[in-house]
Amino acid sequence: MRNEMGDLISKSGRPLAKVATITTTPTSSSALKKIYTQHETIEVIISDSRMISMGSQFGHTAIVIDGIEYGRAHPGWDRDTKERYLYRQQVSMHRDSWGYVLKVTASEKQIMLSEIRKRMAENKLYSIADNSCSSNLAEILEAAGIQAHDPRFEFMDTISPSDLMVGLKHSRRLLRENVYPKK
Repeated sequence: MRNEMGDLISKSGRPLAKVATITTTPTSSSALKKIYTQHETIEVIISDSRMISMGSQFGHTAIVIDGIEYGRAHPGWDRDTKERYLYRQQVSMHRDSWGYVLKVTASEKQIMLSEIRKRMAENKLYSIADNSCSSNLAEILEAAGIQAHDPRFEFMDTISPSDLMVGLKHSRRLLRENVYPKK
């Protein structure tokens, strides 16, 4: 608050004296400022479709945490190195893939790993409607507080790889996109 002369006044009505002026950043007040925070990353890999099977016609999704890929497939959960997973997608399955690198905290990463381990242990029957690669990935990210898709645009409560692709492209956590072309 200020009095009629422009002096700073406390809430109790006492005058306040300016003690010092400190510049906290070396740039002007209108310039963009970098904020440095400690974070880790994960990568969500979305592969294009192929007509070899019913589930493959929509594409495939997997998540890479600390260099290890986790993904729900028809027979069960897949766990592999990122390199071997990408080789299978690019060479063996002739798929183009896109990676979405997201900024996460260490605790969010641990929540995701815990959720993955729980789902791997349960190993529920695959269902394109509610237990697919995409639905599992969306729910794993959601458990860590990360919105990966827009539920307003789900078709009959089914989450597709393209739903995740659209959602992740608009995420504030997105650091970069990687492209992994088929070979």
